Amino acid sequence: MPDRRHVVACLVIMAGLGGCIGFGLPRSVTLSQQQLQTVIERQFPRRQRLLEVIDIDVARPALRLLPERNRIATDLELSATERLGGRTARGSLALDYALRYEASDASIRLAQVHVGAATLDFGSGPTAPSVARVAALLAEHLLDDLVLYRADPERLRLLQRAGITAARIAITPAGVELRFVEPQ
Repeated sequence: MPDRRHVVACLVIMAGLGGCIGFGLPRSVTLSQQQLQTVIERQFPRRQRLLEVIDIDVARPALRLLPERNRIATDLELSATERLGGRTARGSLALDYALRYEASDASIRLAQVHVGAATLDFGSGPTAPSVARVAALLAEHLLDDLVLYRADPERLRLLQRAGITAARIAITPAGVELRFVEPQ
């Protein structure tokens, strides 16, 4: 059984830090669904102001792996508050996405975000389907390319010194596998 430091080091690699390359750890790491859930939960709750009139709060991510599509599904709680009138809508967002590695800052980012369902309720019943669809489109736009993790400058330098400029990410039944591409 690996010790805690080895597990933490592997999590660091998975999160795009790559600081252990060249220290004998494998060039690929698989992060289980539960480990990924823990990493993602650190990013929430999130607040985003939209057009200076609506505050959107997103919280409580619940992940599922979709290995057959090489994607991850996440259900989120959502609230949107009008800044002028103070009305708050509560609802949920169900989305799925791929992950991508960005070598310029050694980050792991959401890619190809697709909102499958969005619901909002102002207390008087659900909003019209067109409002929910607009909310879904806005969510896709706001979440696409969202950074889940970015390497600190020291670890970024280590990756660059190792010549790592790409990584492949695969969603498998065992979890999310990050495999750094060997320099040519």
